Amino acid sequence: MTTPAPAPAPFPHHYDLRLTWTQGQGAQLDSEQRPALVGGPPAQFGGRTDWWTPEHLLLAASALCLQTTFDSFCRRARLAVKAYETRGEAVLDKTAEGLVFTRITMHVRLGVAAADVERAGELMHKAKKYCIVSNALRPAVELDLTVDAA
Repeated sequence: MTTPAPAPAPFPHHYDLRLTWTQGQGAQLDSEQRPALVGGPPAQFGGRTDWWTPEHLLLAASALCLQTTFDSFCRRARLAVKAYETRGEAVLDKTAEGLVFTRITMHVRLGVAAADVERAGELMHKAKKYCIVSNALRPAVELDLTVDAA
């Protein structure tokens, strides 16, 4: 059984982080008690393949926001989700305006009880509509949704 979603804290909400850069070692991102992330440019821009990049973090933020928004709606609707997986894809390309993300797609696969397949799809589309991070991005985030009876 799922528990109801707690009420959000009063607005405005504030978020912060600290970035510390060391030449040749990339940048370390810290925020309160969260684990540190090490990042820098992607390999395509002369960076390394073993650290987080701004491009990957943007894609991750969009995927995580979609999942947490969906989870919030599911808890309110008392919908039990047995499986959730997202594979995100982003395309960065040269345009007349410079380098921009031209496409972001979230391939989401859900597993729910057979009786909840339609309702799960409706809640996911609602989550996409209200996802704070996706709504802040220039290209509209595309949703490729599969809901399986699990």
